[in-house]
Amino acid sequence: MLDRVASASARVGDAFRFRTTEEMTLEDGQTIPAGTLGYGIVRDASAAGRHDHNGDIALEPRYLIVEKPDGSATHLAVAMNPTLPLSYSPEIGMIEKGLSHVPLPVPGLLITGVNTVRWGKNITLGPGFTFSVLPVGNLARSPVC
Repeated sequence: MLDRVASASARVGDAFRFRTTEEMTLEDGQTIPAGTLGYGIVRDASAAGRHDHNGDIALEPRYLIVEKPDGSATHLAVAMNPTLPLSYSPEIGMIEKGLSHVPLPVPGLLITGVNTVRWGKNITLGPGFTFSVLPVGNLARSPVC
């Protein structure tokens, strides 16, 4: 990933750029070199908020820009592996998660009160964050899973 995407400021439809890190070969034998530039969009974004609500981001890579031998370029549609879109949010500690459901009245009310004013955590994805993409190919010839 080349650009930073933060749940605090990202909006649905914002574009982001990424580069491939490994070479891949398509069904027709065409090779896509490592370092090929790609573009995607933010499919969903939610900023952190009160009640310990963490922010989250869902990314949707759309295409790679593949250079042709004659110097022109074409778009190669891609999909994220394993799912589209893939959503990321900060981890919630097991102790914090468990304490908010304590069946004892006083500790449960205390934690509920704290969570009412506690803000969740935002998440930022950027350079160094990796994910997998697969070429979509011709779906008329291929089985849809």
